[in-house]
Amino acid sequence: MKKAGLFVLLTSVMMLCTVCLTCSAFSASEPYCTAIAVANERNGILTLENGQKWYKVRRFENGMDYILTVKNGAGEQQMLAATDSGNTQYIWRFTDYTMTNSVAPRTEYLSTERFTLARNGSHLETYYPGNETGDIIWYHDDTALCFNGSGNISYLKYDAGSDEPFSLTTDRAEAAEVIIYSCGDTLERCITRQPAAESYVIEGSGYPAPVFSVGLSDVTVDSIRWYADGAEQPGNDVKFTAESLKGLPAGVHSVYCQITAHDSDNVFYRERSADAAFVIAKGVVPDSIMTFSDIHEEYELIDTAIAAIMEKTGGYIPALVICSGDFVNGKTAEKEKELKRFFPQMVSHLGGLDAVFVGGNHDSAEASAIMSAAAELGAAKALPAAGGPIFLGESDAVAKNGKNSRYAKSILVYGLNYGGLVKEENGTVRYSYEDVIGDVDSFLKKTAENYHGELVVISAHSGLHVIGLQPESVNPSLSRLYSWSGENMYNVDMSYELAEIINRYAEQYQMDIFYLFGHDHSRNETEMFMTDGDMLTATKRYADLSSDSLTLHFTYAHSGYLSHVIGCANRQFSFLYRDGDIFSIDLMHAEGGIVRHAEIPLKHPYEAPPETTAVTALQNTTQTTAQTTASEAKTAAPSTGDDLRILLLAVPAAAVLLLCRKRKKAA
Repeated sequence: MKKAGLFVLLTSVMMLCTVCLTCSAFSASEPYCTAIAVANERNGILTLENGQKWYKVRRFENGMDYILTVKNGAGEQQMLAATDSGNTQYIWRFTDYTMTNSVAPRTEYLSTERFTLARNGSHLETYYPGNETGDIIWYHDDTALCFNGSGNISYLKYDAGSDEPFSLTTDRAEAAEVIIYSCGDTLERCITRQPAAESYVIEGSGYPAPVFSVGLSDVTVDSIRWYADGAEQPGNDVKFTAESLKGLPAGVHSVYCQITAHDSDNVFYRERSADAAFVIAKGVVPDSIMTFSDIHEEYELIDTAIAAIMEKTGGYIPALVICSGDFVNGKTAEKEKELKRFFPQMVSHLGGLDAVFVGGNHDSAEASAIMSAAAELGAAKALPAAGGPIFLGESDAVAKNGKNSRYAKSILVYGLNYGGLVKEENGTVRYSYEDVIGDVDSFLKKTAENYHGELVVISAHSGLHVIGLQPESVNPSLSRLYSWSGENMYNVDMSYELAEIINRYAEQYQMDIFYLFGHDHSRNETEMFMTDGDMLTATKRYADLSSDSLTLHFTYAHSGYLSHVIGCANRQFSFLYRDGDIFSIDLMHAEGGIVRHAEIPLKHPYEAPPETTAVTALQNTTQTTAQTTASEAKTAAPSTGDDLRILLLAVPAAAVLLLCRKRKKAA
């Protein structure tokens, strides 16, 4: 009995020891953050043991790698590393999750191959616990590593000599001094003004070599390297004369620069500029529009699309470009960020062609309005954020400021920025046309009072139909989408009422109206085309899934999704032009080729009106509500040389004849 009891006791002790050892081993293998001494750092350059150099920068950029260091009591730098049994990693990749809808929380990560930094109370964890319900934002504020989770800010704290030296604190005074280093083709940004062509030029006009320039922040330049069509050019200055682009045949060319620099704080800069398109054209297709939606930061596809039109027309360019929303990715952009960072890149890729802008759900509506006003092509100088008339072809503004758009006299464009549809009520958000419907009605009424056969384009990011209820609402395999696919953002309240108003003017006054939109690619809806006689099923109110149908008296179509990375977007855009007694509209692929061709008979021939008619009245109807004037958003651009008023004296009618011949051959 005693022996049996002793055996049980010894067995229990052994099992307990085994459990303790197992727990100890498991605990030892748990990942945690530690500090590793820096091998060598001098004047902002950190050199690893393998000789690789990392450079001091100020802030995180999406998709780039970083080493984060703190200083111990002796002033020596220590790297923030994550480790578990036998595996230690200290190179962190910053990821800003942008492939999400515009109202999703902002989500950012700092991760190694195996570990992800996260907050768990005051602890700095090396996995993602998922306990944040709102925005998750990592950022560096020049001295501290900061984490904003669900609106609560924490700072990295360092306790030298502790078993777990890194933790988080809400007290800014306790924050460690953090220095970040990066390595690669891009470091810190220093370009404040992107290079851009002031205008296109005419083939054979004897134009001088185009001049491009770049604006830089207060840095010491180490090198500036310029490239034309991918080949490095002579020169090491902020201004570049592209001699290699003189005397070439019609086509689209590309100019960019690569900057390396540093500042007095030993911060290093390395940035490639936007590609500035340089367009050499034979002339302009009169009364024509290139329009696209949902570019989603793939700006290089803009000049690719321009080149596709020139290929189709034998060297002629569109009279106007309408960019209709979702210029950026992720959560709806802040106004200043979009104006300073994203719009200048778009302007560079436009190659000096006249353009107006309509904001999408990912864009700042105010920024889009400022850019359209800055174009000075008929919009009010302080255009409301919701939008309004943005191009008036017969206006004095176009005659004075237009380049290619001076050949678009018979076109009027009304821009509907998506931000004007947002309704905040009792802490909830819904989307409705109710606040813009009166302005559209007023615009159409004044247009109708002095109508001379102008093509009226209503450019909106959002559509009018109910996704899935509309028979034409299909995915790329032509399968019908399910009813009411997508939320209120895609099935906007009072769409039916807006469609009714547009329909009434189109029918009663025999007005040629095109409603062109985008947006629905993320619901996998392919580009749609409907016109007179087709039945439109439009939303009345999403909350009770109410809708109604009407027979169209205007043309209703997607602009084309020019991006290709999200949903069913497939590098497509629209080219619309007046061709005798019809409007031709081609859905084109940016790489070339027509996806769909349609011809719409004119309801009313265009007759140029006497001066000071409806156009002046339309200009005076837009209320001045924006806080920032359009002049603040003007993009500085270098001159191409010759006076454009001479260069534009081409024979644009020839382009239309060429278009007709090409279309008949294709048929």
